[in-house]
Amino acid sequence: MDLISPPARTLTFDAFWRWIQEHTNCILRCGSPDMTLFDHDDFHWMLMEEERQHVLQLIKGKSLVGEMVMVGREVSEVSVSPDPDADPQQGHFLVELMGGPKDDPQVLYHFIMAHGIEPAASHQGFKH
Repeated sequence: MDLISPPARTLTFDAFWRWIQEHTNCILRCGSPDMTLFDHDDFHWMLMEEERQHVLQLIKGKSLVGEMVMVGREVSEVSVSPDPDADPQQGHFLVELMGGPKDDPQVLYHFIMAHGIEPAASHQGFKH
């Protein structure tokens, strides 16, 4: 029996940014066309805003492992859908931040999250 995936949701960059600040422990990986950062048990994510840019850092102890700088005003839409590359039982979600011309939008940044925007039942035990 096939599982039917929930439909994709869209939201603004500002709404996504507010949401992800409360769900940093739920980031499995993120990146842009040029790079990807992967979560690890020894790492933690730090998010901040600097000079109208949104910065996501991956930290081990006090050492910077990697950094992604996003220009939120370039993001026209954020799409959230089940991760097509993951086992549906895992419940991972793909978040794509789109930008560029309206007739040919491109993925500027992407995230793989442990759950979608709606609260997941298994999320209750995570510490934020």
